[in-house]
Amino acid sequence: MPSSSTPSELVIDPRQTGFVRLDLGRLFGNDHPVILEIGSGKGRFLITSATERPEVNFLGIEKSLHYHRVIHDRVRKRRLQNIMLVNHDAFLVMRDMLSDAVISELHVYFPDPWPRKREKKRRIIRPEALVEMRRVLVDSGSGIYVTDHREYFEAAAPVIADYFASEPRVPGPDEPPRTNYEAKYRAEGREIFEVRFWKVASSE
Repeated sequence: MPSSSTPSELVIDPRQTGFVRLDLGRLFGNDHPVILEIGSGKGRFLITSATERPEVNFLGIEKSLHYHRVIHDRVRKRRLQNIMLVNHDAFLVMRDMLSDAVISELHVYFPDPWPRKREKKRRIIRPEALVEMRRVLVDSGSGIYVTDHREYFEAAAPVIADYFASEPRVPGPDEPPRTNYEAKYRAEGREIFEVRFWKVASSE
């Protein structure tokens, strides 16, 4: 049995366990709030946030095996105990592995824009994925979606507004970059767009 402060494993692998509902309290060994990041890249947001907020748990989903391994190594070297990783498709993980109202915040930074018309159905900001985001968020839970792709932002913002209270905005120049992509894109002078959103409790 893991101790109350140390998860037994850093990685949750649905290829081995199957797509079963996760008991996040048991996995992390505590009942702290859980923040979900979809598409963790090299792990800058996860690692910085987990270091600054040890009282919060972080679940990072990264589909790329290469980047998943990069994050894994970085987390292990820092001996962070409040991060768990999943190397799989985020939509499937949300739909089949996360229970209702278990995530306090949801972060999506620079997802693949899939710009070709036939590929747009693969975007993470799409109706069926937003249904799952809304389901897994606690009431009054919040989220953020950030992109440098104007068309994706303009297409995504109204779809997000169909499921959440939301606020499209442009980050200010004094706001620190949250990911390696954001630092790179800002240095290149690219525009950055974001939508902040909140789950409003249903009156039903």
